[in-house]
Order: sequence, then structure tokens, then C-alpha cells
Amino acid sequence: MDSFNAITAAIFLPFIFAGLIPIMEKLLKQRVGWFAAATALASFILIGLAAPEVLGEGHIVQGSISWIPSAGVNFAIYADGLAMLIGFIASGIGVLIMSYSNGYMSQKEDLKRYYQYLLLFMGSMIGMVFSANTIQLFIFWELTSITSFMLIGYWRHKPESIYGATKSLLITAAGGLAMLAGFLLLRTITGSFDLAAILSDPQVINAVKEHELFLITLILILIGAAAKSAQGPFYIWLPNAMEAPTPVSAFLHSATMVKAGIYLVARIHPIFSGTDAWFILVSGIGILTMLIAGFLAFRQTDIKGILAYSTISQLAYMMTMYGYTTHHEPGIGVAAATFHLLNHATFKACLFLVAGIVAHEAATRDIRKLGGLRREMPITFIVASIAALSMAGVPPLNGFLSKEMFYESSLEMGALLGGGFTFLIPACAVLGGVFTFAYSIKLIDGIFLGERSKEHLPKHIHEPPLTMLIPPAFLALLVIVFGLVPSLPIHTIIEPTVSGILLETAHLHVKLWHGFTTSLMMTIVTFILGILIYFRYDRIAAWQNNFNTRSPWISVNYYYDNAVDSAKERAFKFSTITQPGNIKYYMTAMLLLMITVVAIPVITLATNIVPSTLNFDIAPYEAILLLLLIVAALASAVLPKYLPSIIALSALGYGVSLLFIYLKAPDLALTQVLVETLSTIIFLLAITKIPQKYRENITTSVLFRDLAISLAVAASVFVVLLNATQGIVAPFESLSHYFIENSLPLAGGHNIVNVIIVDFRGYDTLGEISVLCLAALGVYNLIHSRGEEQ
Repeated sequence: MDSFNAITAAIFLPFIFAGLIPIMEKLLKQRVGWFAAATALASFILIGLAAPEVLGEGHIVQGSISWIPSAGVNFAIYADGLAMLIGFIASGIGVLIMSYSNGYMSQKEDLKRYYQYLLLFMGSMIGMVFSANTIQLFIFWELTSITSFMLIGYWRHKPESIYGATKSLLITAAGGLAMLAGFLLLRTITGSFDLAAILSDPQVINAVKEHELFLITLILILIGAAAKSAQGPFYIWLPNAMEAPTPVSAFLHSATMVKAGIYLVARIHPIFSGTDAWFILVSGIGILTMLIAGFLAFRQTDIKGILAYSTISQLAYMMTMYGYTTHHEPGIGVAAATFHLLNHATFKACLFLVAGIVAHEAATRDIRKLGGLRREMPITFIVASIAALSMAGVPPLNGFLSKEMFYESSLEMGALLGGGFTFLIPACAVLGGVFTFAYSIKLIDGIFLGERSKEHLPKHIHEPPLTMLIPPAFLALLVIVFGLVPSLPIHTIIEPTVSGILLETAHLHVKLWHGFTTSLMMTIVTFILGILIYFRYDRIAAWQNNFNTRSPWISVNYYYDNAVDSAKERAFKFSTITQPGNIKYYMTAMLLLMITVVAIPVITLATNIVPSTLNFDIAPYEAILLLLLIVAALASAVLPKYLPSIIALSALGYGVSLLFIYLKAPDLALTQVLVETLSTIIFLLAITKIPQKYRENITTSVLFRDLAISLAVAASVFVVLLNATQGIVAPFESLSHYFIENSLPLAGGHNIVNVIIVDFRGYDTLGEISVLCLAALGVYNLIHSRGEEQ
């Protein structure tokens, strides 16, 4: 199997096998999770089939299948080192998560739905990273938002789950729409949706950087990335997403989905980096988010809450490093960010799985009720300590290496900027490391060290089954291996990934001991300050709680909840103004609008309001029919009772259908008959609920006002109809010749009217059909309800 077909199969296999989950659940029962894990493993292997060509030989696998040729969009694959890295993480972590879920998820749960959602998410994530054009990327991007919404809200009976799922969807999907707008602007600048074509042409990249739309395009795309990766003010959805089952949190919110925004930043890095705007926006957002999220982690009492804020902060590390750039050195922090992306996936997924083990065995995630579990869960304690110490940046674990690289790139960036930035940027990096060290130690100390609580914990706590223990233990092993033998991940996957981002060959030299460097001194300072901060950890948390109680308005959640919770009330207030309940006001507003948009342009622009070439020849049958239509119209307006008025109005409608038949338009006649029949039935059913004679005292001023509006509307319509075939404003060219010339070659139809309805204005026709169906359903319900009353 060639690489293109292997990657395509890896994308669609989870979608296909997700549809087989209900069948397999009947065969395998509660073991259906192993089928899902095997599917993830198959995708991992399929991606691995392309690894020798991409990672070994340094080639980029590309291929496409015709999809929307009229828009220049195909289903296309772009597999470089970056795509391979995220693809391996998504599928590899997917294998571990679905295997772990076999022990974590209760047999009473809806396992079919659970594993279907996981597979659909995994397929969406893999499809996104291998997309070669922005439209395809956007579609898979939004699929990850939808599937994550379903996974976060998996426990539909819990209000907290619904709240978290709704918040995540609103924020990430809205960010995705902003990103789409940015992609459309990028298309305007480059003339292409094809990312591969843009990345391969330096002239196009330079044109983007010099274009007047550069800044707004960058901002819109970064909004999408920040929303997905919980950066800046958009971070608020991630802590609430922890209401999902713990394996979901480990999969989506540590290893994969939140990496989507980081992936996007890395993917567009060659297009936008090397500019001041890139550094200010990307690194600026990253540094602020890193410090704020790391600080806010102190007040969290749920161990998943601590992990959520640590995830936000660690993602901000990567965002900051990808933002380090100057005109001459556009990729200062790329290698460090990419290595930390891989390391974070290992230690953070491990910590989430440990959190699931603790909650599963101790029946609580409240760190205030935990402690002393090291004796009863020694293996879990060792695994958790390895992952937490790696996150804290303690040698010889992999987190230490990427933290050192972060410090080195911060020093380099500060030195290149000069001035106060020489110290400010490294100082911010160290402060972020201090916060990370403190909450990492809190996880170990608060769960496993100290005295065991007898009041809040079960009497007997033990190690979990191997199904739940092996996945985090395997990740902890990777943490150690990647730390002790960094050349293994560096030369295998990180160098090809960095090369794919920078569009040039990268050679990295990473080892555990570099001597007494400045970055090592920064690490030592981090540990010292981290220990000092940890001694005041609880005081800082208490201060944060008090501050939040006194000043709730300082929180972004305050504004989100206010906007969402008050949306219904504000919409009601707005509707009371725009929808007061009197149909006369609605009709008056619509008619005046019609006069404004039709009559005024006609009067101001028209050269000849009444055409001089009017044809007054009329056949006797047509004259009689038009006379009957006039009579029916007048009757519907002047008859004093509802029933005669409705009959007259119905006669007018059926008379119009006869006119269509006379003009040889049977399809319009049929539509008119159907609409008129529905309208007549609705009116007849409605008048049974109201008095048969309508009485209203109409003053002379109101009467003249209504007559004036009616005459103005009638005159406007009359003038438009008179000029329909000739145009009011010269020059005018009829569209009829276009349809006559193109009906057969473009749509394959000789009946021009049918071709126009079905092909040229197909969406409009679909809308009309939908309206007819809805009206028919309404009539059916009215008749049905009337029958029940009788």
C-alpha cells in the first residue's frame, strides 16, 4: 500500500468502524472497547506505513481526489513531519485510552455511544492534521468540535456535563468560524485554498506578509487556534470540560484536541512568522496565558481541575515558543515547542489516567480528601511521580529537556530584542516554570504523601486492574526513555517535524547534560523558588478564593455566564420592541420597506418609468380572466365577513393559476394551486376560532394613511412589472439568453423552466419545497387537533 492510500485509510477507518460499533457490541458485549482499540491501532499502523518515506527519507506525501473542482478544492493529503507527529499522537494515545476505558467504564454505561464518539473524534483529528487545503482542514476542525461536544456531554443526566459541553462548543465552534474567515482572506491574498501550494512558494509567502490584509487574516486564524487550544480569554471552556469521563479528558484535553490549535500555529508558521505581529500576538498571548493559568491552578481542589489549568499553561509554553521570531531568525523556538508538544502528550496523558485511577479507587477527586495513598497504591504512586516530575522539569525526565530548550530559546529571544526584553522574557519563562513546579509537587504530595484520611476515603483501596495500570505505566516509561535517550525521539520524529515547519532541513543536538549553562541556572532557580512558593501554596489558594469572592467581575467566566444566562431575557426585551403583537404594525413596516427599496430608486434612477414599447394586444380569454381577477381582489378587500373574503381571495389565487396555464407554465400553475389550497385550508381553520365578522372603528386619518401606503405599494409593483422585461435603469440586458444557451450544455435539459428551477436555482427550489412540507405538516396538525377536540 502506498503512503497516500495508507494515510487516507487511516483517516476514514475510524469513521467506518464507528458505524460497526453497535454490531460489535452485540457480539463482544462489554469488551467492545477492544474493538475500538484495535481500530485505533490499525490507524496507527497505517500512518506508520508512511513513516519511512516521510520521516526516514524526508519526503512529503501528497495526493488528491477530485472533490469540488469548480472551487478548486480537492480531498488532498499533505503528510510531512508535523502531520506525522500529531497523527501518531492521536492514534497512539487513542490505543491507550480505549484500552484503559475497558477497565474504567462501567458495564452499565452506554458503551456503544462512548466508543463511537471516541472513534469519530480520532478520525476527525487525524483528518485535520493531514489536510492539504484550508477548506478540508476547517471541516475536520469543526468535526473535532462536534465530537468533543458529544464526549464532554456524554453523561447527559448531569447538568455540569451539559454546561461544559455547551461552553466548549460555543467557544471552539465560534473560533472555528473566525478561522474560516481568516482562511477566506488568505484565499483572497494567495488565490488558493491549497496550503501545500502556499507553503511551497516563497513568493506567495512574501506576498502574504506584504499584503494589507495580513494583520486581520493573522488575527482571525489565531482566534480559531486560541479558542481550540484554550489560550487567552478562551481558556474558560477547558476546566468545565473536565466533567467528561477521565479517559476522554486524557484523550481530548491533554494529548490531542487541544493540540489542534498548536498544530495550526505550527502549520501557518512559515506564512506569518518573522514579523512583529506574529511575535506580539502569538508569544504575547502565550506568555500571559502561561502565567495566569499556572497561577489559577493553585486554587483548584479537583485533581482534574489542577490538570486542566496545567494543560492550559503547558499549551501556552508551546504557543510562546512558536511565537519566538524575528525577521532574520523566524524559527527560534520551533524545536523547543515541538519537542515539548511530544513530551506533554506523554506526561499529561499519564497524569490524567492516574487521576482516573485515583477517582475510580478512592471514589473522590477532591485533593483535600486525599493523601497517604502511596502505601496502598505504590505502583500508581511511582507512575504519577514520574509524570508529575517530568511536568515540573526535573531531570533526567523528558520534561526537563524541553523545559531547558524553552529557557534557551527565551534567552535567545530576549537577547535579540535587547533592552528590557533581555531580562523580561527569560524572567517570565522562569516564573511559568515556578508555577508549574509548585502545582506538580501538589499533585504528588496531595494524593500520595502525608497522612491517609480515614473519614473521606474507603477503608480498602488497592491498585487498579492491569487494564487501567498498563497504559499510564507505558506512558511513564516513554517519559523516562525520552529523557535518558533524547536522540531517539529527536532524530526519529522531532527533526523531521521541525524541518516540515521551517521548510528547511533541521539538525538538533539535544542531550541530558550540557554543562553549567545559563539555562541550567534558570532551572535551579526555578526549583528553589518553586519550593518556596509551595510552602505558601495553600495561602495563595485562599487569597485567590477571597479575591474571586470579592471581585467576581475580574473573571472571564463572569462575562460568559452573564452573556449566556441573560441571552433569553435580552432577546425577550428586544422582541417586545420589534414584535409588539399587532399584525398591522408588521404589515406597515414591510410595506414601507418595500416602498423604500423599490419606489425611491425607481424615481431617482429611472429614465422612463412607463415604457414606450408596451404591447396592449390582449386576447379575449385573457381579458376576461384579468377582469375576474380584479373583481376577486376587490371582493376580498371590501366584503365584511371572513368567509366570503377568504373565498374571494382563494378565487383570486386559483385565477392566477389559470393565467399561468394560459401562459404555458404548468409547473407554476401546479405550485400556485398547492399553495392556494394550503392557504385556504389554513385560513378556514383559523376563522373557526374567531368571530365571523370583524369590527373596528377606523378613523379618517388611519384610513387615508392605509390607503396612501396601499396605493404607493401598488404603484411600485406596477412600475416594476411594467419594466420587468426591459429594465428601469439603462443599460439593461435580459438574462433569458443565458439560460437558453446554457440549459442543455450545463444542465442537460431541454425544458428551460425546469432546468432553471432544478439546477440554476436549486437551493431556492429546495427552500420552497421545505416551506411547502412545513405548511402541509401544519395543516395536518391543525386538522388532527380539531378531530381530537371533536
